[in-house]
Amino acid sequence: MKRKIIFFVTLLTILGLITIQSCKKAAPVATGSRLAAMPASPAPAVDAVIPFTGTGQSINLTWSGTATDAIKWDVFFGTSASPKLAASGVTSDSYTATITKGGVYNWQVSTTDAFNLTTTSPVWTFDVNSNPNVPTSPIPTLNKTGVSCTPTLRWAATDPENDALTYDLLLDVAATPTAVAASGLTDTSYVVTSALIPFTVYYWQVVVHDPYGGQSVSPIWKFTTGALPISAFTGNYNADEPAEAYSYGVSFAMVTSSTIQTTNYWNSSWTAVFTLDFTNLTYTLPLTTFQTGWTGEEAGIIEPATGKMVGTYTIWQNGAVAEQGVHTYTHLK
Repeated sequence: MKRKIIFFVTLLTILGLITIQSCKKAAPVATGSRLAAMPASPAPAVDAVIPFTGTGQSINLTWSGTATDAIKWDVFFGTSASPKLAASGVTSDSYTATITKGGVYNWQVSTTDAFNLTTTSPVWTFDVNSNPNVPTSPIPTLNKTGVSCTPTLRWAATDPENDALTYDLLLDVAATPTAVAASGLTDTSYVVTSALIPFTVYYWQVVVHDPYGGQSVSPIWKFTTGALPISAFTGNYNADEPAEAYSYGVSFAMVTSSTIQTTNYWNSSWTAVFTLDFTNLTYTLPLTTFQTGWTGEEAGIIEPATGKMVGTYTIWQNGAVAEQGVHTYTHLK
């Protein structure tokens, strides 16, 4: 009988131990379909443009989509299309990156939850925009004298991100130029077509713009004009007609910055006005009526350095050609 009781007690003890073991807490087990929340809503927004403020600039990166069980984020950041790991185990949905220059930056975030399920965002991109570089290398060079009254102004300009640039040109006789000679230029040169005042100091400056609101301003440059180009074609000349083996004296006077006049055309005391084109280096005398029954016209080339003019002419009398030939006008200094 005693043996039976001992056996029964022993059996109860064993069953109690088994029951106690079965009541211990089980390890976490993932059930059903789970995904760590996909990081979203990046800031800066995709393709955003941020002004560059200088080396050491901080960029605050934030995102949304925190998983209920998320325990860490890995942040990838850089200029590469496949950005490198910048921080791991980040415990909030933000990260402050530091940059040293402008340009295109790429970043993405990887979320890992408590069950080691990981979801990675797309690669996001934004642009840190630097101001254009300050224009340099002015032509005419600083303080140059004797500059043409219709100069071509040139400068050099670049952009750190190689953005397309536009330019505003200020040109003035005031030491701080305000008069806008041209705006929205896409080339680093400008031809002054309206003649400047001879023997005058001019001040000029270039404002350069990029497409994102960045701009830079050149120093103020200056130059001094010389005589008007037309001046080389005024004064006394020898007019030669080689085919006629004939020459005579003629005097030209300035009418405007691009026209000169003689009162002894064809050695006949006729008034004729020549128009000079300093871009194409040509001159023209349009069909002109000199006196009853007589008309004429002429066209040729000019040499601004010497004032020489060479062209062909035709003289009509009552509609019939009276003479055709070549005129060579040589400036008598």
